[in-house]
Amino acid sequence: MNLVLVAIHLEVSPRAVPLGPALLASALRRAHPAIQTRILDLFLQQSAEACAEQILAQDPQWVGFSVYVWNRPLTREIGRILRLRNPQVLLFAGGSEATADPAGMLEEGWLDLVLPGEGEELIVDVLGSLLAGTPVETLRRSIRPSVVKDLATLPSPHLDGSLDPSAYPGMLWELSRGCPFRCDFCFESRGTSGIRRVPMSRVKAELRHFEACGVAQVFVLDPTFNFDKKQAKAILRLIAREAPAIQFFFEIRSEFIDAELARLFAALRCSLQIGLQSADDAVLRRINRSIDRSDFEAKVLLLHRAGATYGFDLIYGLPGDTLEGFQASLDFALGLAPNHLDIFPLSVLPGTRLHETAPEFGLRHREGSPYTVLASPTFTEADMAAASRLAAACDRMYNQGKAVPWFALLLEALALTPSELLGRFADFLETHSEPDTTALQTAFFATCFREPERAALAADLVTYFGRSGELLEAMALEPGGPRSCVAAFHHDPWLLLEHLEAGITDLESLAALLPGRPCRAHLCGEGGEVHLRVLEAGVADTLEGLPFGGSA
Repeated sequence: MNLVLVAIHLEVSPRAVPLGPALLASALRRAHPAIQTRILDLFLQQSAEACAEQILAQDPQWVGFSVYVWNRPLTREIGRILRLRNPQVLLFAGGSEATADPAGMLEEGWLDLVLPGEGEELIVDVLGSLLAGTPVETLRRSIRPSVVKDLATLPSPHLDGSLDPSAYPGMLWELSRGCPFRCDFCFESRGTSGIRRVPMSRVKAELRHFEACGVAQVFVLDPTFNFDKKQAKAILRLIAREAPAIQFFFEIRSEFIDAELARLFAALRCSLQIGLQSADDAVLRRINRSIDRSDFEAKVLLLHRAGATYGFDLIYGLPGDTLEGFQASLDFALGLAPNHLDIFPLSVLPGTRLHETAPEFGLRHREGSPYTVLASPTFTEADMAAASRLAAACDRMYNQGKAVPWFALLLEALALTPSELLGRFADFLETHSEPDTTALQTAFFATCFREPERAALAADLVTYFGRSGELLEAMALEPGGPRSCVAAFHHDPWLLLEHLEAGITDLESLAALLPGRPCRAHLCGEGGEVHLRVLEAGVADTLEGLPFGGSA
């Protein structure tokens, strides 16, 4: 029998790795070697027709889909095309949507079976029954959500060849399942209580495999990586010893950070994501969370002092929150100088406690995927639109714009809060569509400062850190040869950097100390660093003509 397991990813990225289908394929290959299992990667940007063509080209008898919030509508379209084109093919689905809404998915009319819960053991049983001749109708009545109690019983798709690291720019790495917390908006909180961990022997073997295969980036699937600090520290030391060149991405909780853990994170090539969600404890308590702002600041300061890279998540539209409250949370978050800030509207996911309590809170939300909140008694539709504008402005200016080194400096010079500055930038974006983010930021700050000298200094700060950040990002995504560009400055960038390193971080003092000197400089990224050289005019013209060069 030919089985195709389909993964539909959000976009082409290092995170677009079919770990879920690979775990199923690994279990099936061990239990039912007669089933010829293939994994197919598709993307949200593809048409349903094109996706169906790719699936049918594999000549499958069975097709399984991993269905999530972002891909349910496209999956449904694909399934209906497959049903029309090949009525004999058996279609089934798993994933979070299948677990949260199994009856609703069956009611869509294109599926034969829905496999809720964790799928490795369930798919082995179900497909084994199909091979033995059990009718689909009989199976449909008997299927119940499944949980793998002992992760040590599962084969590793990394180690048995089910997932080839060389085929993907990054890798997903599952270290645990389950969550000790009960956040109402999170589907993970409705699963099994406690945490089940992958055994350390497998962790070591998979890590060594990643290193041997030249994996560049690893995204760790563990929503509370540092909940067990002893285990977390052991894994971080293992990474430092076995795979120091790989870039890792972790989700952590602020409550469980200590100085030693901060130093261990800082010693690795890694980025940390912390779920802040809101800085208002009263708002968080409505969704079964809480925050001690002083403790949060203190723990983040440990990361900052150690030199670790960290970012936060924020949610707007939470029950009881307001636009003003969201802006206050935004100001709190950006005041802690995260390396990035990801902002999302609240989604009322089926299967979560929030889905049950939404009527009590007066939450109006989309009934279908992605289930986002439309309005609440304290957060109107206009407020949601305003928060969305701020989120887009933050992503463009702060995240894409590599703003961390200069953001606080320019805020102080303009005497604005982060949300006020981003509000102005959101207005600016409505009439400016420059694709080059650094050029867009420079044009924006030219409208913010009345004095030409301060506007020129702001442009130099944005240009240097923006272009440097672009070079570092390009090297991280595609390691190899050097990257470079030529950028224009109003002042000598060497002197500007020297003053910043000396601790002069207010625009007024910098303007007094730096003489105007229009010039161009060559920025070259190599070996994880950016090297700067101020150029004479003729040299700059020559460099701009070289294949590796560029101008800004």
